[in-house]
Amino acid sequence: MSGAYDVIVIGLGAMGSSACYHLAARGHRVLGLDQYHLAHDRGSSHGETRLIRKAYFENPSYVPLLRRAYELWENLELECGRTLFERAGLVTFGRPGASRVFDGARASGRLYDIPLEEFSREQAIGRWPIYRPPEGFAAAFEPGAGFLYAERCVLAHANEARKRGAELRENEPVVDFAIENRQAVVRTACGRYTAARLIVAGGGWSASLLRELVLPLTLRKMMLGWFPATSDHAAEKGAPGFVFDLDDDFYYGFPQIDGESIKVAGHRRFEPLAAPEDKDRLPPSAQRIAPLRQFVRDCLPFAQDEMLRTSHCIYTMTPDEDFIIDRHPTAPELVFAAGFSGHGFKFASVVGEILADLAIEGETAQPISFLSAARFSA
Repeated sequence: MSGAYDVIVIGLGAMGSSACYHLAARGHRVLGLDQYHLAHDRGSSHGETRLIRKAYFENPSYVPLLRRAYELWENLELECGRTLFERAGLVTFGRPGASRVFDGARASGRLYDIPLEEFSREQAIGRWPIYRPPEGFAAAFEPGAGFLYAERCVLAHANEARKRGAELRENEPVVDFAIENRQAVVRTACGRYTAARLIVAGGGWSASLLRELVLPLTLRKMMLGWFPATSDHAAEKGAPGFVFDLDDDFYYGFPQIDGESIKVAGHRRFEPLAAPEDKDRLPPSAQRIAPLRQFVRDCLPFAQDEMLRTSHCIYTMTPDEDFIIDRHPTAPELVFAAGFSGHGFKFASVVGEILADLAIEGETAQPISFLSAARFSA
């Protein structure tokens, strides 16, 4: 099997499926390749839900990208005819003046005029009795925030790409690739393919796929837990997503969408991971589960601390926890995106657009200079 394409995309998770969609929507001949099936649970694009917000405490430079991401998620919803984005709002709890998460969200909101409602601890408990923040905490509520349905978003991008002529091949591992005579050549377990451009969006496999670039990427295994909760947590009853910046970690979670449980995680509750294939090799230890159960007991009075089920997600981390989106320094035919550091999914709609821009035009109008790989070699 062989063929000539305008662009080949390696990896069909959140970023790669979006890139295929944007390229196909512009009329390009696209081949997408993934070693697993679409919306699989082996990497970083599963687990039912992802928070999305604009008051970005991590770095306000992301806010312009988020504004575009919101527009593109809304466009995709209209095209696929399914709800992808629940605008449930997000409440962030922290100690004013001492919380990077809380203070950063407020600073980002003020800088970019993002609507935020602020509450004292007592006011927040009155508004949302399902939460019990510690003494001295306050709350910031972003009504325009919410959550995305993760697998549904990946499938929407992939399905809409296929409708526009993209060829997406599942369960076809890439053996190797190269840029030869200014053309991408990709070999898989099934054949050899060529294209004018190549995009690599390999998630947890990025360090291996892009080994020549020696990107500073490390893998972490992140545990997610589902806990029983009353219907007071239901999204249809107005329960928002939540973030608690506590002394030992910041914890986050989602409204109830299955009629029985809520998903909760601790953002810093990492386990080292040598290789993506090891993600589900061992079940979570009691030592990993205990802090999550303690958080539920302390801060979620309408939930129970007996975990119903767990899942693991791969975080592919950079040293500064910002993404890497760039072109190869000596082979501009190759574009890559990696190191989304546990907060990238919400950007998938705009990252796909940016990757399409870089592959076809060689540049993008989106402000991504702070995401260049060159920052690690300066």
